[in-house]
Amino acid sequence: MLLTQELVWFKSGVIAFIGSALFFAFSTWGLNEKAKWILKHQYGMGTIKGIWRTPEYENLQADLLKDYLNEHHLYTDEKLKLLIEGYENETRKNKYPVLLNSGIVISLSVPLWIQYVTFIFRSVTTLEEATRVLINGIIFVLIVIALIGFTKWFFGEFHEAFLFGEKAHRKTLIEKLQDARLRYRKEKAADNEIAPIANLRRIRGSSSPRILRTSRKKR
Repeated sequence: MLLTQELVWFKSGVIAFIGSALFFAFSTWGLNEKAKWILKHQYGMGTIKGIWRTPEYENLQADLLKDYLNEHHLYTDEKLKLLIEGYENETRKNKYPVLLNSGIVISLSVPLWIQYVTFIFRSVTTLEEATRVLINGIIFVLIVIALIGFTKWFFGEFHEAFLFGEKAHRKTLIEKLQDARLRYRKEKAADNEIAPIANLRRIRGSSSPRILRTSRKKR
């Protein structure tokens, strides 16, 4: 009877793990297909081996953000710095609590697991039964650990996209603004290097006719 109950729990754990993995796989596939469709039909951009986050896509995002910042007169180093700091402060204030803590899970589950295993082994009378219980218990523990790890990873990576979209968008925006600020600095540095050379050429071009006319008069 006990072994039958263990098999039922074992099968339930396996089914739950497979169901979670399938849900994750189909969710990821659906998001990728939607992103590919938008890039192809709205921007005429293709994918590279099924990957839609291509360098062309990243450049498009950077150019769109730069155009928006220029249009609203925000494309300066100081204003970009203020925007980044403002969004970072807002993100820290609206930080969501951790929904799953491994320490809490372990502290609550270990006493229950010890009592359960003790109760099972009291009814075991042969070495063969004890071995089966031990193997099934180890497999069950491994499945639980895998489920906890997968759940923490899933919520850590995708809970913002599915549940807290505003936070995820703000985090992405901060990263893009940091890239835009770095781009602005590079552009200004390049302009500062080119400006003296252009001025020197302009001075040379304007002074050369005078030099020629002066030399002709002396002759």
